[in-house]
Amino acid sequence: MYDSFFAALNVVTPMMLLMALGSFSRINGMVRRETMREFDRLIFRIFMPVMLFKNIYDMDFTQGFAVREMIFAAVCLTVLFALGLTIPKLITKDGNKSSVIGQALLRCNYLLCGIVVAEAIYGEGNTRAVVMIGMVVIPAINIFSAIILELNRSGSADPLKLFIAVLKTPLIVGAILGFAFRLLNIPIIAPVWSVIRSISNSTTTVSFVSLGAGLNMPKLHSDIKPLIWGIFLRMVVVPIIFMPLSIIMGFREQSLCAMMIIFAAPTAVASYPMAVAMGADGDLAGQLVCATTVLSVITIFLWTLFLNTFSLL
Repeated sequence: MYDSFFAALNVVTPMMLLMALGSFSRINGMVRRETMREFDRLIFRIFMPVMLFKNIYDMDFTQGFAVREMIFAAVCLTVLFALGLTIPKLITKDGNKSSVIGQALLRCNYLLCGIVVAEAIYGEGNTRAVVMIGMVVIPAINIFSAIILELNRSGSADPLKLFIAVLKTPLIVGAILGFAFRLLNIPIIAPVWSVIRSISNSTTTVSFVSLGAGLNMPKLHSDIKPLIWGIFLRMVVVPIIFMPLSIIMGFREQSLCAMMIIFAAPTAVASYPMAVAMGADGDLAGQLVCATTVLSVITIFLWTLFLNTFSLL
């Protein structure tokens, strides 16, 4: 039990300390929240795609693909997509709010939390299953989120436009390039690889510091119900339903770790700018990102403790 406790603590402590450092820096005037918003764009467009590229390029494809896990993740996310289109409309009649709740329901912070948690448990570089499953998760959550928000804005979604928009997503570009370079066995010269490795190794650190600096629970809506429901659905209902299913399906170790991130990680930071860009309730989206991020320190700790106690991770 003590070993499981400290293993779980080891997972969330770096995340917590880095976010605390970011918050401390902002509170003491070292950085401004507006500056960190700009830096977030840099992280999303350069740092995270480079990290994904590096992890894919480093993978040994001769060990096969996590096909069963990828199919399960795709099916579960499709179910969450259907729930994201229907359940929020029962909570609020305001389409701008219901679409944000629907997006938060399925759009997890997979890449950032997945790499951090997997390396904390299994050691640096041991993230193969998490990255492999991410090849399904990352495109799926981008496509489904865009459909939910677009249906609210225009009442319809053009498949071709959505496909092109998803292809232009920096993470998808990084993944495609990673696969292309790896499968075609394209060599990368040492100086360039050194830069790629340096950017990749610093991504989690700068991302969590930036996340902490940007945390800010805005003034609550006069109607707090959508916020409470959004938090409850993402952080309680989704993991309680889908984590037992993952265990029943026989997933263990890295595969189960990936499922934990899909179903128990906080709402992705990218949810906020995407909601604003597509005319949904940006304030609610920002609140959901902040609240679920803070709560995830507790929920990921508890899930890690539980799964470690029963030797499932």
